[in-house]
Amino acid sequence: MKKKINVLHIASFIGNIGDNANHKGSKLLRDKFLDYEFIITRKEIRGFYWGEWIFNSDKFVEEANEYDLIMIGGGNYFELWVSESETGTSIDLGIKYMKRIKTPILFYSLGCDLGQGVPEENINKFKVFLDYLCSNKRYFVSVRNDGALANINFLYGQRYIDSISEIPDGGFFTAIENIEHIEIEKNKLNIVINVAGDMQDVRFSTQSGHISYKQFTKRFAHTIELVKEYYCDEINVIFVPHIFRDLKVIYDVINEMNDKFRRQYVKVAPYLVGDQGHDYIFSLYNQADLVLGMRFHSNVCGYALKKNVIGLVNYPQVKNLYSDISSDEYVEINTEGFETKLLSMILEHLSNQSKYVDVSQKIVEQLQVNARNEYTKLNQWLEANLEGEENE
Repeated sequence: MKKKINVLHIASFIGNIGDNANHKGSKLLRDKFLDYEFIITRKEIRGFYWGEWIFNSDKFVEEANEYDLIMIGGGNYFELWVSESETGTSIDLGIKYMKRIKTPILFYSLGCDLGQGVPEENINKFKVFLDYLCSNKRYFVSVRNDGALANINFLYGQRYIDSISEIPDGGFFTAIENIEHIEIEKNKLNIVINVAGDMQDVRFSTQSGHISYKQFTKRFAHTIELVKEYYCDEINVIFVPHIFRDLKVIYDVINEMNDKFRRQYVKVAPYLVGDQGHDYIFSLYNQADLVLGMRFHSNVCGYALKKNVIGLVNYPQVKNLYSDISSDEYVEINTEGFETKLLSMILEHLSNQSKYVDVSQKIVEQLQVNARNEYTKLNQWLEANLEGEENE
């Protein structure tokens, strides 16, 4: 019998369905590899962003001390653009208040994202924060496999090489039961596409060799239209939003398509949030013949569901993900001439589906081995902190 512990889980639950995939997959890992059953109380991190609660407060300290464990993440909460934060990150939990929290804290599979910029002062703030965390056995610090560890090493050298664990993002292990969808046409090749609508100034920067957002939408739309010339009436294109901002990009791409094409071959899935949104949208992924993913979790969950996946890369985090899983099945879609490579890859992936499904299967199998190894360390840390070992 697993030992039950009460856990305050701070993360995103109602914003991006990729986060829900992360949490679902992480639960499956806990059930498989830990000696403890987490009885979860959810605390929405957006409540902190909205000013509904404050990390650095007596109220939060009192709440935190009511639990056996605090878990923060997974999520991209070691992003380093948050200049007003004491830690330089989205986790604005200063050392003064951390010392008053007696409950062990698990920083779980977090992203450390440099893509939105890193103020110099935040490099120093984050270093002070990490120094404190890594010198105290009451904290377990882990990052996810999106280049986070490489980014930390870039900033600080080998300072934390033995102190920070890398746990594969939980989205790699999400599971789904298929739902009957009006969007799916079972007698056709179903191509599920996610295009991301946030951070356009970063995704389509004015950097030399990069194309504009307008150029992307026009060329991407034309590329998808060209697939029909090879597969005639066999294709069914389904755009899927992960957050509300994706809807505008979906509109802008479809708006560039030939009217006959978009009326005959294109559908758009609903914008949904939360666990039910996860189940609906990723059931579409699970019935796809090909996934084209721009978002991090669009790619991650495509692999989790052992699908045929092509990454649409215009953000460093997603390119880092492909580096981490040793795959070059992606196209940098913010560069001149991307459409030629993309069309070639789409045709190849549709012609050899089983080959790329097998690739996904092997990637997830290796990541599960990696997760098991890191969960062994996590289990030992939980045992030490929850069963009597004196905390430093």
